[in-house]
Amino acid sequence: MRIAILGGGVAGSTLAYLLSRISNEVTIFDINQHYVKPCGDIVPNVYTPPFNWNETFGIKRFSFYTDGEKTYDVEYRHTKWLVIDKWKWINDMRKSSKIIVTHDLNIKDFDYVIDSRGPYPMDREVVYTTRAIIETEEFDDEAILEFDTRYTGFYWIFPSRENEYNIGAGFLEYKNSKELLYYYLRKKFKNFEIKDVRGAPISIGSVKNKKLRIGEARGLVFPLSGEGIRPSAISAEYAFEAIYKERDLDEFLNDKLSIIEKRIKIQKMLLDLYRYSSLSLRKTFMRIFFKNDVLIDTYLEDKIDLNGIIESLKSVRGNGSIVRKFEEQEK
Repeated sequence: MRIAILGGGVAGSTLAYLLSRISNEVTIFDINQHYVKPCGDIVPNVYTPPFNWNETFGIKRFSFYTDGEKTYDVEYRHTKWLVIDKWKWINDMRKSSKIIVTHDLNIKDFDYVIDSRGPYPMDREVVYTTRAIIETEEFDDEAILEFDTRYTGFYWIFPSRENEYNIGAGFLEYKNSKELLYYYLRKKFKNFEIKDVRGAPISIGSVKNKKLRIGEARGLVFPLSGEGIRPSAISAEYAFEAIYKERDLDEFLNDKLSIIEKRIKIQKMLLDLYRYSSLSLRKTFMRIFFKNDVLIDTYLEDKIDLNGIIESLKSVRGNGSIVRKFEEQEK
């Protein structure tokens, strides 16, 4: 079977890797020979991919800030987020397939042509983000998410390796995220060295046409967190299963991805509620949300629905997954 995959990001490369293992002729069509799209490189520690990634850091501690003030701190007994070497993981998977670097997508003579171009059809709303990799001696092992209620979005500070941070910014109302990021860096750190700076759009809006699409091309990004690695990889696994079992690809994906897509839809509704609220109401939302153990747990694992809340309730209240709340210890 001859299969063309448009775009070799998370979903496209994962699908190509899986298909190549059963002797399919797979060709990735991409605008770059090597994958270079930046992001936070964070994955909730609830998923194992079919091709293993290198974990560079495990995060147990989190701090949340609103308008420069710390709202809440929490530490978990187990690693809540994994930091991965996303570029190496994807480029290693791409080695299993033929790659054609082109902007021409007039693809013919394939049994399947699967769209995995991320947000780049640009047929949905996106937020423009910029992230920097910095080295600094001012290092801590906690992840920071900081919200500025004038805008819809957040800054992030994620430890990526010892003495190295992945720091980024993305706000709907302020498209020059690079300017905001540099301002934030100067405010947060006295001494640092920038190793790399890159920007990219991230999907936050729904996609009307999902036909033969997987990953972010299908809109599989959680709008409140921006996390798309895990849902994209999962969609590739289901696409592989459909092709292998000779099932209708679109029907199979609609069925198997229904829970993920429902959670994305809920997050988008909450995002819009926040986006169109007054400044004072935004502040109230933040104070309520980020002082609730269960809601924070659902947010960190992108499972904001009734089942996810029940699951977090059992975990946080029943299993004692939280080591301590820093604000309580400070009192």
